[in-house]
Amino acid sequence: MIRNILNLLFLMLLITSASAETGREMLDIFLRDTTTMQSRFEQRLFDQKNILLQESSGDFILKRPGRFFWDYKKPYAQQIVSNGKKIWIYDSELEQVTVKHYNELLAGAPVIFLDMKKDLDVDFLVEDQGLSNKLYWVKLTPLKKDGDYKEIQVAMGDGQLKRMIFVDSFEQTTVISFKNVTVNTAISDSEFDFQLPEGADVVGDF
Repeated sequence: MIRNILNLLFLMLLITSASAETGREMLDIFLRDTTTMQSRFEQRLFDQKNILLQESSGDFILKRPGRFFWDYKKPYAQQIVSNGKKIWIYDSELEQVTVKHYNELLAGAPVIFLDMKKDLDVDFLVEDQGLSNKLYWVKLTPLKKDGDYKEIQVAMGDGQLKRMIFVDSFEQTTVISFKNVTVNTAISDSEFDFQLPEGADVVGDF
């Protein structure tokens, strides 16, 4: 689940604009203009038979480049924090913190380019899917076939990122919905300073 979350991370940042007419234009506007994002999120994981496997929710903060904070509150506490150099992954059930170098953990993620302002067409076949249920959809198909995801769909509406759908190589589907999205507000770097929970074991170089 952690790997999936991190691979999904940067796609959560896509924000639309009143001047954009297509989904692709909305993506390009995000790459050009977005610096920070805050939101509530709900996440659901389905198997290949569309059976619900897991539900989770919490808060998300991002500051480009490299800084993000996933704060899972349900079904149990979990945090994924990056300061652009290291990523801390805290699992409250295991009482364990895993520490990784930012580049080491995210180098293979198919969406890392969004944080690096890389052209979408370098890594994806980008297809506008039009308007459905008042949302504008864009489909991204990775050009490299050895990644974790075979298909990514992004939905925008009302000037905000609304939903993302990811289909992985095992035919499992992750759906993330966003609420109360705000962008480009001032966020202190201190928001991304991970605090080690008392009694937690550490795996890696803290």
